[in-house]
Amino acid sequence: MTQDHGEENVLTVYQTVTGDHCREHFNQREIDVLKNEALPSLKDKDTDLKNIGIIAPYKDQVTTIAGQLDTDEIEVHTVHKFQGREKDTIVLTTVDNIVTDFSDDPYLLNVAISRAKNKFCLVTSGNDQPSDSNIGDLLAYIRYNNFQIIQSEIYSIFDLLYKQYTAARLEFLQKHLAVSEYESENIMYGKIVDILHDRSQLALTVNCHQPLNMLIRNTDRLNEEESHYVSNMWTHVDFLIYNSIRKEPVFAIEVDGFHYHKIGTPQYKRDRMKDHILKLYNIPLLRFATNGSNEIGKIEQALDEYAMKVS
Repeated sequence: MTQDHGEENVLTVYQTVTGDHCREHFNQREIDVLKNEALPSLKDKDTDLKNIGIIAPYKDQVTTIAGQLDTDEIEVHTVHKFQGREKDTIVLTTVDNIVTDFSDDPYLLNVAISRAKNKFCLVTSGNDQPSDSNIGDLLAYIRYNNFQIIQSEIYSIFDLLYKQYTAARLEFLQKHLAVSEYESENIMYGKIVDILHDRSQLALTVNCHQPLNMLIRNTDRLNEEESHYVSNMWTHVDFLIYNSIRKEPVFAIEVDGFHYHKIGTPQYKRDRMKDHILKLYNIPLLRFATNGSNEIGKIEQALDEYAMKVS
């Protein structure tokens, strides 16, 4: 880095809320923090996006970040691709819930940090890291020098599934009706009920596991495969929010467990078919992966849009 002239925010850390957010060498929560908190704080009127670089230890994280950014001006690579090059600002996402020998490798960290000419930002887990780790030492150095360590405000209702929130999960589930064998769906149901209770003027209610053949009676718009899929008695949407007075659907909600619904699985193909069918019948759908975030905000936004439509 250049010589210190007292510039602000030379070193910054964003820590996710605690939890096991990493999946198969990518961490969606760190990506959400990167996109919604870290990058907006780093970009200003004098910042050229081409002068920002994002580094991750794993190719899966690099690929996922690149696919989710709304610009191709910011370079995203593994540390090896950045070797020998520099950027004004470097953001490093560590991915692992607890650092491993690979993500904590001193050589790779040294290369990543030294790519930054003016600013370095670390996006990392809020979980306690080993005291003898290099990431732990870096956090201690940044804290000692009074630079910013920011606790992310991005969370998910599904954080309750993690062992760190066992007590909070049990307390929440005890207060809400169990409608499914899956705790993720019970958590979503409880949150929907709470949200709708606060918007009672909309006269909306929610059904769990609404059969698709009761939602779509006329299959004229469907091809043979889609029609067969809809007629299956086990085919359903996880949740249907509907107007209890008009008996009209407002929107559907699906809860997608990461491993069961990931790209390449048979369920992923069925999910895309369901998406297409609901679109044909003008039934909005919200999909929430259990490793995502901001579910409540997205549901409330959908309800606000509905309220404006019927007002």
